[in-house]
Amino acid sequence: MAKKTISSVDNLQEKLPKAGTQKASNLLVVLVAICLVLSLLAALMSIFIGAKVSKFDNVGSDLQLAVSRMGMVTGEPQEDDVTIADQYTVRSTKDISDAYRKDRSMGLDSKQKEVLELASATLGSIVKDGMTPYEQEKAVYQWMCKNLELAQNSEVNIPISTSQIDEPYGVLKTGSGVSVGFATTFRMFMEMLDIPCKVVHDTGFTNAWNEVQLDEDWYHVDVGSDIQYGNYENFNMNDAICAYKHTWDTDFFPAATGTKYCYATLKAQELKDLYKIPATVKKAYDKKQKCVFLRFKTTSGKDLEIVDELVSRTADYLGGNLTVSEGAGAETAEGGSGVGVVDAYCLKLDDDYLLGVFFADASSKKDAGLTQKDYNKISKAVEKAFPAVG
Repeated sequence: MAKKTISSVDNLQEKLPKAGTQKASNLLVVLVAICLVLSLLAALMSIFIGAKVSKFDNVGSDLQLAVSRMGMVTGEPQEDDVTIADQYTVRSTKDISDAYRKDRSMGLDSKQKEVLELASATLGSIVKDGMTPYEQEKAVYQWMCKNLELAQNSEVNIPISTSQIDEPYGVLKTGSGVSVGFATTFRMFMEMLDIPCKVVHDTGFTNAWNEVQLDEDWYHVDVGSDIQYGNYENFNMNDAICAYKHTWDTDFFPAATGTKYCYATLKAQELKDLYKIPATVKKAYDKKQKCVFLRFKTTSGKDLEIVDELVSRTADYLGGNLTVSEGAGAETAEGGSGVGVVDAYCLKLDDDYLLGVFFADASSKKDAGLTQKDYNKISKAVEKAFPAVG
């Protein structure tokens, strides 16, 4: 650039009359001075504008977060690039699922290739030839509930950062995650298997789950909420069942009206005598079932009170402290050992009611946090390294 500038000045001098050489030189000095002044002004403006902009950095970040939380692009809701709980982001994994289906990793970065390798190995171990899409979906749900756990906050920000536990990379590498991580991982698995799937977020931007399409019908699947017990409480729900604990943009996300693969209605037994609820629930629990679903009709509002009382007293015997929650006859576990009945709901469906009772036992209860045994071993290790003085 310097060579070009000098050349331009020489050409200008050659074109000036010889008699006016001194005058030309003076003109060049003036031009150079003007250029220096303009450069100085530009530098000052840059500093000034930069200082001003820096004052609004937080405003810009907050605005970006607000737009992301709203899930809006030009005024329209969106599935990806939505922020949940103010720190976790729903991200697309389409490149990875496409690579799996095409059996080539060309174009993926090292991190994506690692996710592809982990996910491929998982599917290879749980998906068998001849499985239907529903059986494949169920196999993925069962594997995730069995092998993953909820990430716990740590006083020391290691070894997992928030940029990992909300995406398949962190979930598959560490075996733990948050709702966004579980939802995006489940969607990735489904898309790898060529099963249409979406990530759904709630209206409060605090939770994320999935909608999966089977035989043209959609169903809700909240793996994150079932990770601890894997009792199918949030597996393949229709809108009516999902609305018991979830709220979402029903205008944007597809309506889940399917019945063929709705787990609750698929497994529901017809109940003609309400007073058989205790024996039926106990039988299911003794057989180590994860849950039991019952459909019944009512003749009066009193019937729902009877159901509520029967389930509460049954739970008292089986374990699990149920307390009345929102919804008709809905109950939820509070405190206790987490053994026995951990949740129950009674929902109106069409012309009858659906009762769902969900179990957990000591072997199925999972917690990513430390156990008393862990704390004992930690104490011994620390005491060994720092023995008491004197």
